[in-house]
Amino acid sequence: MQPILELQNVQVSFRTERDIIAPVENVEFCLHKGETIAIVGESGSGKSVTTLSIMGLLGKYGKVSRGSIMFNGLDLSQLSAKAMNQIRGNEISMIFQEPMSALNPVLTIGHQLVEQIRKHKKLSKKEALGEAEQMLRKVGIARSASVMREYPYALSGGMLQRVMIAMAMSCNPRILIADEPTTALDVTIQAQILRLMKQLRQELGTSILLITHDMNVVAEMADRVIVMYAGEIVEEADVFQLFDHHRHPYTQGLLECIPHIGADPQKRLAAIPGTVPLPQHMPEGCRFQARCPYVMERCRAEHPPLLDAGAGHKVRCWLIEQQEEEGGHGNDRQASGSGRPATLA
Repeated sequence: MQPILELQNVQVSFRTERDIIAPVENVEFCLHKGETIAIVGESGSGKSVTTLSIMGLLGKYGKVSRGSIMFNGLDLSQLSAKAMNQIRGNEISMIFQEPMSALNPVLTIGHQLVEQIRKHKKLSKKEALGEAEQMLRKVGIARSASVMREYPYALSGGMLQRVMIAMAMSCNPRILIADEPTTALDVTIQAQILRLMKQLRQELGTSILLITHDMNVVAEMADRVIVMYAGEIVEEADVFQLFDHHRHPYTQGLLECIPHIGADPQKRLAAIPGTVPLPQHMPEGCRFQARCPYVMERCRAEHPPLLDAGAGHKVRCWLIEQQEEEGGHGNDRQASGSGRPATLA
C-alpha cells in the first residue's frame, strides 16, 4: 500500500550565531492511511522538530537540509510558502502542545474557527459559522453557540484542547499531527480527548502522527511506535512488538522508568542516568553510549545504522548483531495477551 507520507533520510538544520547545528538526522519512516504512529522520547530527542519540518514551521533559521518529505507526490521540503499554506491546515493539520499559546487571546473562538474554515473552503460567513458550531458539537462541546463567543482565557485546558481538535479537523485533513495533546490535562479529560481522536480517525480515515512521552497513551492509540533519541530514530516497531519484544537499551530504559500498579512502594523508580547530548556535542559512535548499561568498544567507535530485526522491526544498536549470532532477543518481555498492550500505570 502506498504511504500517505514518507520521510526519507531527513536532516533538519538550524543556523545559530556561531554555527549550524542539526538536531534531527537520518529520520526515515512511512505513514499509511488510517494509521496512527506514535513518536516517543525524552525532551530534546527531536520529536517536535521532526513534525515541525513536515508542517514547514521551522522558522527563518531552520530548514530541511537533506532528504525529502513526500506527501501526495510532492516534496514538502521543496515547496514555496504559498504552496505550503494550501496544504497546512487543509490536508495536514496540527494540534499544538499548548492550546493557550496556539490560539489568539484577543479573538473569539468563533472568529478563529471561521477564519480557519473560510481560508480553505469556499463558504460564506454564515455557512462557515454553521460548520464551526457543528465541529464544536462533534468534539463534545454541547454549548457550541456560547463557546463561539468566548475568548480563549475563559475556557479550561480540556475545552481549549477540544477547540484545537475542532480547528484541526474542520477541513477533514488527511493527516493529523498531535503534539502532546493530553499534556497537563487530568486523566478524565485525557481519556475523553483520546477517545475523540480515535473516533475521528475511524469516521474520517485520518492518519495520525502522535508525539507523546506517555507510554500509556502509546498503548492506547498507536499502531506503530517510533522511538527517537538525540535526533535519530533508535527503534521502530509495531506497538505490540515494541512493548513485548523491545530491543534497544534506550527503549528498555523508557519502559522501566514508568511506575506500575502493584509495584513495591519502597523500591525506587528506575531512571536513565545522564542527559540527552546537545546537537553541537554529539559523541562519536552510538549517541546513547554514555548512558547505556551494555556499551561496548564498538559503540564508542562506530555509529550504528538502523538495523532490520525482522517483521518491520528496526533497531539502531550493535547489540542486535550480537544477539542474532547468539540466537536471543535481549530484551524480550512476556506478551500481555490482550487486544492491545497492557497500560503501564
